[in-house]
Amino acid sequence: MKIKIEPFLMKKGNRVAKAAIEFESDDSFMAGFYLVGFTICNDPEKGLFVLFPSAAINHQAGEKGEAKRKQFFFLRPDSSELIDKLESLILDTYESMTAFNTPK
Repeated sequence: MKIKIEPFLMKKGNRVAKAAIEFESDDSFMAGFYLVGFTICNDPEKGLFVLFPSAAINHQAGEKGEAKRKQFFFLRPDSSELIDKLESLILDTYESMTAFNTPK
């Protein structure tokens, strides 16, 4: 598995880069596939964090049939530690790329 980072040339709010996971030959069946949709954000209060691939789904809910939005996440880990580990891998890759390009 290889993490690919593409920094945004123009800052878009607090979003600083997008990331994808490339599955390599040692990942057997998934070799040659990419998982895209990761966004790296830098917030003054939270610091760096990753938004994971998801979609907002509208559905009818309640007796009156009001439309409600629900987040649908494409990655569903067995435990929160796995998602934290993936976020750390993505952020470590991003920080290693930007370490030499940051003015002191």
